[in-house]
Amino acid sequence: KIKPIKKKKKVKQWYQRRVRGMVGKKGSYGKWDKKSKKKGACPSKPKPMDEICAESECPAFDLLNTTGCGYIARSIKAAQWVGTDMADADSSKEYMSAFWRLFGYINGGNSDGTKIPMTVPVLNVFTMDPTTYAITSARMFFYIPADLQGSAPTPNDDSVYIENMNEQIAYSRALGGNNPSKERWTKYFTNLYRALEMDGITVDTTTFATAGFTRPYFGRQRQEAMYFAPLQ
Repeated sequence: KIKPIKKKKKVKQWYQRRVRGMVGKKGSYGKWDKKSKKKGACPSKPKPMDEICAESECPAFDLLNTTGCGYIARSIKAAQWVGTDMADADSSKEYMSAFWRLFGYINGGNSDGTKIPMTVPVLNVFTMDPTTYAITSARMFFYIPADLQGSAPTPNDDSVYIENMNEQIAYSRALGGNNPSKERWTKYFTNLYRALEMDGITVDTTTFATAGFTRPYFGRQRQEAMYFAPLQ
């Protein structure tokens, strides 16, 4: 059982370092929302999950009954996902390359030549070294639709793979708007960690994720900052 980080100074330094590098660079995933910042506009509220899952297939999950304030807790069911590695977590070019590799798989680049419907979310999972706070791995995943679970075709691209994910609890904090600024990502990861800490919830802080549930610039948006914990 991994104990929560108690040294808030180190946690704060990690947030500033990783969120600034991962989602704060101009031209990278999560460009600065300068227009909203300049006008002082309030970012739009996240699109509700029931609307999203009515439009696109979502992974099966149970919403957990918690009294927590500032986060959502879901039990994500065990399932197959198609994934690929990102060599550089800070590179927007690598991010887009990973996306198109996965899109190629669902667009017929598989052993059956099958075109598979796009699902949500686009899940980006990062692992960091607990001592140096450096990212040691970055991976992107698409959820495999329910009717292909257990029988997903093999990817034609050797850099794309099928992964079986165990059932686990995802604690998340949602945000709306396009291209969240680095300040917003920092705020949401920090507040998520603090809310969980206040409730005495232990999560593996060396693994975290960003999840995109909506198509950028098309209507209301929903992205989530996410931590995981094993199912109790």
